[in-house]
Amino acid sequence: MTRQRLFLLFLFIGQVCFSQGFRTLDIEKKNVDSNNEIFKIGKSFVYDYEIIENGDKYKINHFEGIPPTEKFELVKENEDTLGLKIHLLVPKIEKSERTDKNQTEIYYLYAPIFTFMDCTGIVDNQNNIWIHPPRTSFFRSLETCPFPYIKLPIEIGKEWKDKMEIGNQWSNELWGDWNKKLLLSYDYRISKKTIVKTGIGDLECYVVESTAKSEIGISKLTTYYSELYGFVRLEYEMVTGLKVNLWLDSVSDNDFNDQSGIIKYREEQIKTVANKLGIKAQLSHEKRQ
Repeated sequence: MTRQRLFLLFLFIGQVCFSQGFRTLDIEKKNVDSNNEIFKIGKSFVYDYEIIENGDKYKINHFEGIPPTEKFELVKENEDTLGLKIHLLVPKIEKSERTDKNQTEIYYLYAPIFTFMDCTGIVDNQNNIWIHPPRTSFFRSLETCPFPYIKLPIEIGKEWKDKMEIGNQWSNELWGDWNKKLLLSYDYRISKKTIVKTGIGDLECYVVESTAKSEIGISKLTTYYSELYGFVRLEYEMVTGLKVNLWLDSVSDNDFNDQSGIIKYREEQIKTVANKLGIKAQLSHEKRQ
Protein backbone atom coordinates (compact mmCIF):
# COMPACT_ATOMS: atom_id res chain seq x y z
CA MET A 1 0.00 0.00 0.00
CA THR A 2 1.38 3.39 -0.97
CA ARG A 3 2.22 6.01 1.64
CA GLN A 4 -0.40 8.34 0.17
CA ARG A 5 -3.08 5.65 0.28
CA LEU A 6 -2.27 4.91 3.92
CA PHE A 7 -2.61 8.60 4.78
CA LEU A 8 -5.96 8.82 3.01
CA LEU A 9 -7.25 5.81 4.89
CA PHE A 10 -6.91 7.79 8.11
CA LEU A 11 -9.31 10.32 6.60
CA PHE A 12 -11.91 7.80 5.44
CA ILE A 13 -15.05 7.21 7.45
CA GLY A 14 -16.89 5.09 4.89
CA GLN A 15 -16.27 2.42 2.33
CA VAL A 16 -17.50 1.71 -1.17
CA CYS A 17 -21.16 0.79 -1.35
CA PHE A 18 -21.83 -2.40 -3.28
CA SER A 19 -25.13 -0.96 -4.61
CA GLN A 20 -26.86 -2.53 -1.57
CA GLY A 21 -29.53 -4.40 -3.50
CA PHE A 22 -30.30 -2.15 -6.48
CA ARG A 23 -31.28 -5.04 -8.76
CA THR A 24 -32.24 -2.86 -11.74
CA LEU A 25 -28.86 -1.12 -11.76
CA ASP A 26 -26.56 -2.08 -14.64
CA ILE A 27 -23.14 -2.48 -13.02
CA GLU A 28 -20.06 -2.93 -15.19
CA LYS A 29 -17.45 -5.64 -15.00
CA LYS A 30 -14.89 -3.78 -17.13
CA ASN A 31 -14.19 -0.21 -18.29
CA VAL A 32 -15.60 0.91 -14.94
CA ASP A 33 -13.90 4.31 -15.01
CA SER A 34 -12.79 4.76 -18.61
CA ASN A 35 -16.28 5.00 -20.13
CA ASN A 36 -17.68 7.53 -17.63
CA GLU A 37 -19.54 10.36 -19.37
CA ILE A 38 -20.18 12.61 -16.35
CA PHE A 39 -17.90 11.57 -13.51
CA LYS A 40 -14.62 11.38 -15.36
CA ILE A 41 -11.35 10.71 -13.55
CA GLY A 42 -9.81 13.93 -12.27
CA LYS A 43 -13.02 15.95 -11.92
CA SER A 44 -14.34 17.62 -8.79
CA PHE A 45 -17.93 18.74 -8.12
CA VAL A 46 -18.67 21.16 -5.27
CA TYR A 47 -22.16 21.26 -3.73
CA ASP A 48 -23.81 23.72 -1.39
CA TYR A 49 -26.84 22.78 0.71
CA GLU A 50 -29.69 23.89 2.95
CA ILE A 51 -31.83 22.13 5.54
CA ILE A 52 -35.48 23.15 5.90
CA GLU A 53 -37.69 22.39 8.89
CA ASN A 54 -41.14 23.93 9.34
CA GLY A 55 -40.30 26.53 6.69
CA ASP A 56 -37.09 27.71 8.41
CA LYS A 57 -33.68 27.28 6.79
CA TYR A 58 -30.79 25.74 8.72
CA LYS A 59 -27.10 25.03 8.27
CA ILE A 60 -24.69 22.67 10.00
CA ASN A 61 -22.51 24.67 12.39
CA HIS A 62 -20.72 21.76 14.08
CA PHE A 63 -19.71 18.65 12.18
CA GLU A 64 -18.04 15.45 13.40
CA GLY A 65 -18.11 12.46 11.15
CA ILE A 66 -16.09 9.60 12.62
CA PRO A 67 -18.34 6.78 13.92
CA PRO A 68 -19.51 6.17 16.56
CA THR A 69 -19.10 9.78 17.73
CA GLU A 70 -20.89 11.43 14.81
CA LYS A 71 -22.26 14.76 15.97
CA PHE A 72 -23.77 17.81 14.36
CA GLU A 73 -25.41 21.07 15.36
CA LEU A 74 -28.04 22.84 13.27
CA VAL A 75 -28.37 26.63 13.42
CA LYS A 76 -30.51 29.13 11.55
CA GLU A 77 -29.02 29.99 8.18
CA ASN A 78 -28.05 33.54 9.23
CA GLU A 79 -26.18 32.17 12.29
CA ASP A 80 -23.93 29.82 10.32
CA THR A 81 -20.21 30.39 10.90
CA LEU A 82 -18.89 27.13 9.38
CA GLY A 83 -19.79 27.54 5.71
CA LEU A 84 -19.82 23.81 5.02
CA LYS A 85 -19.62 22.61 1.41
CA ILE A 86 -19.34 19.12 -0.05
CA HIS A 87 -16.62 18.29 -2.57
CA LEU A 88 -17.20 15.19 -4.69
CA LEU A 89 -13.82 14.01 -6.04
CA VAL A 90 -13.26 11.37 -8.72
CA PRO A 91 -9.67 10.11 -8.29
CA LYS A 92 -7.71 7.54 -10.23
CA ILE A 93 -7.38 4.35 -8.17
CA GLU A 94 -4.78 1.73 -9.00
CA LYS A 95 -6.26 -1.67 -9.80
CA SER A 96 -4.51 -3.30 -6.85
CA GLU A 97 -5.96 -0.74 -4.42
CA ARG A 98 -9.60 -0.66 -5.59
CA THR A 99 -12.20 -1.37 -2.93
CA ASP A 100 -14.91 -2.27 -5.44
CA LYS A 101 -13.94 -3.40 -8.94
CA ASN A 102 -17.41 -2.70 -10.36
CA GLN A 103 -17.90 0.93 -9.31
CA THR A 104 -16.04 4.19 -9.79
CA GLU A 105 -14.68 5.14 -6.40
CA ILE A 106 -15.38 8.69 -5.24
CA TYR A 107 -14.47 10.71 -2.18
CA TYR A 108 -16.68 13.22 -0.40
CA LEU A 109 -14.48 15.88 1.19
CA TYR A 110 -16.21 18.19 3.68
CA ALA A 111 -14.90 21.76 3.60
CA PRO A 112 -13.71 23.71 5.51
CA ILE A 113 -13.06 20.89 7.99
CA PHE A 114 -10.87 18.71 5.74
CA THR A 115 -10.06 16.17 8.48
CA PHE A 116 -11.99 13.24 7.04
CA MET A 117 -13.63 12.00 3.86
CA ASP A 118 -16.25 9.47 2.77
CA CYS A 119 -15.07 6.84 0.34
CA THR A 120 -17.96 5.39 -1.64
CA GLY A 121 -19.00 4.66 -5.22
CA ILE A 122 -20.95 5.61 -8.32
CA VAL A 123 -22.05 3.85 -11.50
CA ASP A 124 -21.72 5.84 -14.73
CA ASN A 125 -22.27 4.07 -18.05
CA GLN A 126 -24.45 4.13 -21.18
CA ASN A 127 -27.36 2.46 -19.36
CA ASN A 128 -27.62 4.38 -16.09
CA ILE A 129 -26.12 6.91 -13.70
CA TRP A 130 -26.31 6.10 -9.97
CA ILE A 131 -24.67 7.79 -6.99
CA HIS A 132 -24.26 6.88 -3.36
CA PRO A 133 -24.92 10.23 -1.59
CA PRO A 134 -22.87 11.72 1.28
CA ARG A 135 -23.43 9.80 4.51
CA THR A 136 -21.36 11.56 7.15
CA SER A 137 -22.81 13.05 10.34
CA PHE A 138 -26.13 14.79 9.51
CA PHE A 139 -26.00 13.47 5.94
CA ARG A 140 -26.75 9.97 7.25
CA SER A 141 -30.32 11.17 6.76
CA LEU A 142 -29.98 10.75 2.98
CA GLU A 143 -29.80 6.97 3.38
CA THR A 144 -33.54 6.96 4.13
CA CYS A 145 -34.43 8.50 0.75
CA PRO A 146 -34.09 7.28 -2.84
CA PHE A 147 -30.55 7.48 -4.23
CA PRO A 148 -29.85 9.72 -7.25
CA TYR A 149 -30.50 7.40 -10.19
CA ILE A 150 -31.48 7.81 -13.84
CA LYS A 151 -32.06 5.21 -16.55
CA LEU A 152 -30.68 5.87 -20.03
CA PRO A 153 -31.58 6.67 -22.72
CA ILE A 154 -33.72 9.41 -21.23
CA GLU A 155 -37.42 9.30 -22.07
CA ILE A 156 -40.07 11.51 -20.49
CA GLY A 157 -42.47 9.20 -18.66
CA LYS A 158 -39.96 6.36 -18.16
CA GLU A 159 -40.52 4.55 -14.85
CA TRP A 160 -38.65 1.90 -12.85
CA LYS A 161 -38.63 0.37 -9.38
CA ASP A 162 -36.07 -1.00 -6.97
CA LYS A 163 -35.48 -1.94 -3.33
CA MET A 164 -32.81 -1.62 -0.67
CA GLU A 165 -32.50 -2.64 2.97
CA ILE A 166 -30.65 -0.49 5.52
CA GLY A 167 -29.73 -1.00 9.16
CA ASN A 168 -30.87 1.07 12.14
CA GLN A 169 -27.45 2.73 12.46
CA TRP A 170 -28.83 5.24 9.94
CA SER A 171 -31.88 6.12 12.06
CA ASN A 172 -32.48 9.34 13.96
CA GLU A 173 -35.61 10.98 15.34
CA LEU A 174 -35.02 13.98 13.06
CA TRP A 175 -35.44 11.97 9.85
CA GLY A 176 -36.90 8.61 10.92
CA ASP A 177 -36.44 6.11 13.72
CA TRP A 178 -36.71 2.31 13.46
CA ASN A 179 -35.39 -0.91 14.94
CA LYS A 180 -33.44 -3.67 13.19
CA LYS A 181 -33.51 -3.34 9.37
CA LEU A 182 -35.67 -1.14 7.18
CA LEU A 183 -36.80 -2.19 3.68
CA LEU A 184 -37.12 0.74 1.27
CA SER A 185 -39.20 0.24 -1.90
CA TYR A 186 -38.31 2.80 -4.58
CA ASP A 187 -40.36 4.23 -7.44
CA TYR A 188 -38.65 6.45 -10.05
CA ARG A 189 -40.13 8.47 -12.92
CA ILE A 190 -38.62 10.93 -15.43
CA SER A 191 -41.35 13.56 -15.43
CA LYS A 192 -40.24 16.52 -17.57
CA LYS A 193 -37.49 18.79 -18.85
CA THR A 194 -36.77 22.20 -17.33
CA ILE A 195 -34.11 24.92 -16.94
CA VAL A 196 -32.26 25.07 -13.61
CA LYS A 197 -30.13 27.96 -12.35
CA THR A 198 -26.80 26.72 -10.93
CA GLY A 199 -23.46 28.11 -9.88
CA ILE A 200 -22.16 27.31 -13.37
CA GLY A 201 -25.06 28.84 -15.27
CA ASP A 202 -28.55 27.94 -16.45
CA LEU A 203 -28.71 24.26 -17.41
CA GLU A 204 -31.26 22.17 -19.27
CA CYS A 205 -32.22 19.33 -16.96
CA TYR A 206 -34.47 16.30 -16.80
CA VAL A 207 -36.53 15.97 -13.63
CA VAL A 208 -36.53 12.56 -11.91
CA GLU A 209 -39.20 12.21 -9.21
CA SER A 210 -38.77 9.32 -6.79
CA THR A 211 -40.19 7.95 -3.54
CA ALA A 212 -39.08 5.41 -0.95
CA LYS A 213 -41.87 3.59 0.87
CA SER A 214 -41.20 1.77 4.13
CA GLU A 215 -42.82 0.90 7.44
CA ILE A 216 -41.91 4.36 8.81
CA GLY A 217 -43.53 6.29 5.94
CA ILE A 218 -42.69 7.75 2.54
CA SER A 219 -39.56 9.78 1.77
CA LYS A 220 -38.95 11.62 -1.50
CA LEU A 221 -36.17 12.78 -3.79
CA THR A 222 -36.50 15.03 -6.83
CA THR A 223 -33.32 15.29 -8.90
CA TYR A 224 -32.48 17.60 -11.77
CA TYR A 225 -30.20 15.79 -14.19
CA SER A 226 -27.95 17.57 -16.71
CA GLU A 227 -26.45 15.51 -19.52
CA LEU A 228 -23.27 17.58 -19.07
CA TYR A 229 -22.86 17.71 -15.28
CA GLY A 230 -25.09 14.99 -13.81
CA PHE A 231 -27.37 15.68 -10.84
CA VAL A 232 -27.09 19.44 -10.42
CA ARG A 233 -29.89 19.83 -7.87
CA LEU A 234 -31.25 17.32 -5.36
CA GLU A 235 -34.36 17.97 -3.24
CA TYR A 236 -34.89 15.48 -0.40
CA GLU A 237 -37.87 15.14 1.90
CA MET A 238 -37.72 12.77 4.89
CA VAL A 239 -40.67 10.88 6.35
CA THR A 240 -40.68 13.43 9.20
CA GLY A 241 -41.10 16.36 6.78
CA LEU A 242 -37.48 17.49 7.16
CA LYS A 243 -36.10 18.71 3.81
CA VAL A 244 -32.54 18.82 2.49
CA ASN A 245 -31.58 20.52 -0.77
CA LEU A 246 -28.18 20.21 -2.45
CA TRP A 247 -27.10 22.07 -5.57
CA LEU A 248 -24.03 22.21 -7.77
CA ASP A 249 -21.86 25.24 -7.03
CA SER A 250 -18.83 24.56 -9.24
CA VAL A 251 -17.07 21.93 -11.38
CA SER A 252 -13.39 21.66 -12.23
CA ASP A 253 -10.77 19.36 -13.71
CA ASN A 254 -7.94 18.53 -11.32
CA ASP A 255 -4.83 16.39 -11.32
CA PHE A 256 -5.93 13.18 -9.62
CA ASN A 257 -3.56 10.97 -11.62
CA ASP A 258 -2.35 9.36 -8.42
CA GLN A 259 -3.20 9.29 -4.71
CA SER A 260 -1.00 12.29 -3.98
CA GLY A 261 -3.36 14.31 -6.19
CA ILE A 262 -6.10 14.01 -3.56
CA ILE A 263 -3.73 15.19 -0.85
CA LYS A 264 -2.64 18.10 -3.04
CA TYR A 265 -6.25 19.07 -3.73
CA ARG A 266 -7.07 18.95 -0.02
CA GLU A 267 -4.12 21.15 0.88
CA GLU A 268 -4.97 23.67 -1.85
CA GLN A 269 -8.51 23.91 -0.47
CA ILE A 270 -7.16 24.41 3.05
CA LYS A 271 -5.02 27.28 1.77
CA THR A 272 -7.97 28.83 -0.05
CA VAL A 273 -10.13 28.77 3.08
CA ALA A 274 -7.26 30.05 5.23
CA ASN A 275 -6.61 32.94 2.86
CA LYS A 276 -10.26 33.94 3.00
CA LEU A 277 -10.20 33.87 6.79
CA GLY A 278 -6.79 35.51 7.03
CA ILE A 279 -5.21 32.65 8.98
CA LYS A 280 -2.28 30.33 8.41
CA ALA A 281 -3.16 27.12 6.55
CA GLN A 282 -2.76 23.87 8.43
CA LEU A 283 -1.30 21.39 5.94
CA SER A 284 -1.34 17.63 6.16
CA HIS A 285 1.16 15.54 8.05
CA GLU A 286 2.38 14.24 4.67
CA LYS A 287 3.39 17.76 3.63
CA ARG A 288 5.23 18.56 6.82
CA GLN A 289 7.45 15.45 6.73
